[in-house]
Amino acid sequence: MYHFIINPESRSGLGKKIWDRLLPIIDKNLKMYDVFFTQYKAHATEYVSFITNDISSPITIVVLGGDGTMNEVINGIRQAEYVTLGYIPTGSSNDFARSLGLNKNPLKNLEIILAPVAFKVLDCGEAMSPKRESRRFIVSCGIGFDASITHEALSSPWKARLNKIRLGKLTYLFIALKQLIKLEKTNALLSIDGGKPIPVKKMIFMSTHIHRYEGGGFAFTPEANPEDGLLDICVISHISKLKILCLLPLAFTGRHIRFKGVDIYQCKKAVIQTKTPLTVHTDGETYGFEKQLTLTCKPRAIKIIIG
Repeated sequence: MYHFIINPESRSGLGKKIWDRLLPIIDKNLKMYDVFFTQYKAHATEYVSFITNDISSPITIVVLGGDGTMNEVINGIRQAEYVTLGYIPTGSSNDFARSLGLNKNPLKNLEIILAPVAFKVLDCGEAMSPKRESRRFIVSCGIGFDASITHEALSSPWKARLNKIRLGKLTYLFIALKQLIKLEKTNALLSIDGGKPIPVKKMIFMSTHIHRYEGGGFAFTPEANPEDGLLDICVISHISKLKILCLLPLAFTGRHIRFKGVDIYQCKKAVIQTKTPLTVHTDGETYGFEKQLTLTCKPRAIKIIIG
């Protein structure tokens, strides 16, 4: 059984236009399927939780939206052993699709999803706070500067304007420059796999990844592998604002990791404690302001069609 979940507002309404193009092909190839249009935040989570709560046979959930919609879907899955995902990316960042090398053509993607021959079983991350319910992430989770960027981007009028001319990912670059001006660094302690806490002085941000990209193509952890059972972590600390400005363009190709002030870790579990509360995101969706965050990797959690 196919269940299609569509975010009609992804990339400023492009999601609905793409769905209208795909519908005749779906009608031609499938006798039975369900269609669900998201209407508000976490709507996809509610729907997926409902359809996967008590199932005993395989289903395919096809997501037409951006990384945020995919995040809502994976947070709703209850019996993952019965679920296969298909993904038709229509967001402004599409970091999940970029990492997997999915076809950019929606029609080609649909063709693959309707007759799949290749799959991957991917890791999933989980962020836990003492103050709120845990939240899964499929791409990345950030605390600090990168999270403040995604937090502002969610409500930025520039994102909608740039999406209309297919330049939505530039939103993150513009907001990054703005956030850099008012950036305040903080001290932190980072524990890796239960080891002795590592002091992080004047931390700017910590970005924890399942996949290598976030924020429209920033390869903060260029060696991240979504099938190795590990989190890849990039910590930026104790560097000047001018150096950050120089490092950001280099992060598109992963060359930022060569510089002092950039530390890369791999682990199954990490705990970060900061002196002051910082913004947190999971796959670009706001997870509040936190002083303590526990991050874990859930290996082989999500099955997805890739070809």
